[in-house]
Amino acid sequence: MSRKQRAFKSLWSKPDAPMSLGCIDCPERATCGGQTVDGSSYSCLDQCCGKPETCQIVCTDAHIYPDRIREVKGLDLETPSGPLHLLPTLPRYLPMMFHGSALEKAVDTAMVAIPLYRFFDRNGTCRFEDMAAVRSTFKLGPNTQIVLSGVAQDHEVERWWKLEQAGRAKAIAQLRHLGIALVTTPNFSLIVDRPRWDDLHSMRRIVLAYHELISQGQPAALHVNGRTQKDFERWGTYIANHSEVTHIAYEFTTGTRNPRRMMQHANWLSELASASTRRLGLLLRGGSMVSGLLADHFDVTFIDSSPFGKAQHREVACLDERGQRRWAKRPTLRGQPVNALLEENIRVSRFWFEANLPKARLAA
Repeated sequence: MSRKQRAFKSLWSKPDAPMSLGCIDCPERATCGGQTVDGSSYSCLDQCCGKPETCQIVCTDAHIYPDRIREVKGLDLETPSGPLHLLPTLPRYLPMMFHGSALEKAVDTAMVAIPLYRFFDRNGTCRFEDMAAVRSTFKLGPNTQIVLSGVAQDHEVERWWKLEQAGRAKAIAQLRHLGIALVTTPNFSLIVDRPRWDDLHSMRRIVLAYHELISQGQPAALHVNGRTQKDFERWGTYIANHSEVTHIAYEFTTGTRNPRRMMQHANWLSELASASTRRLGLLLRGGSMVSGLLADHFDVTFIDSSPFGKAQHREVACLDERGQRRWAKRPTLRGQPVNALLEENIRVSRFWFEANLPKARLAA
């Protein structure tokens, strides 16, 4: 492990670690919960860049700090109550599509996921006039329902916020016009090597994005991004106070891919579910290793991008003797469509995920 990797892991929040001394008198301690890490950090301000004039991070030392707080109207998670939306029943397994290239005909599946940001240009204008255009672009059947996933790289996620309130309202109206079944809110990043105000600001943006979606008529799942026990406690309080939250979303594809870290976050999600007075739906990106544990507490829907990506690279799914998914090369002729590969990948992957849920539960 490199020095950089060790330094990064030393900033992971650990509930049983002592609170850093610099957090004791911090005015945001009640909101943040304080820093509890194994490292020798005095406070989260150890991650300050020391360049207040040019810094774009939400940090109390940065000159832009007052403006960043004003844009979200504080750092708490509270919003007005929103309307309750009735959603279609979500499957346990949901394949993700990115485009229709190399596909000759529509993919035969009841519901798919598509990245939210594929639907809009940089100005927030929807790329599709109607659902027929969407189905043609992504090669979807006439009855296929669509879930839009807000999980993406930071530069894509930030585009949603840069639309500003009026632009986001226009985009949401376009989603309603298209008849999108569900949107998971953008997963604005929480990053360990930044001052905690940046995390709190991202969480605030997530809850504002969620409230904008549902209050303007678009069913949505709240992406409960967090990296400390306090973060998940705050999300739990919000959900308990807002009965309109029926589904949440989470992703294990970036900082939580480490197995030990994945299990810690899965436990925090489980505690969040235990604090809720109702059973919630959970849309997962990644995290198949902990899906069984989470299925004890949530109605899990696993969003899987692998069948599409592997088909585009001419690979087909198969199961080994232990029932684990593997990939084998399946070359095609030049110009040959990959429909057969994609459909086989979805079929095998759906079977693999559903068959392994009980095993994952026992292993957890």
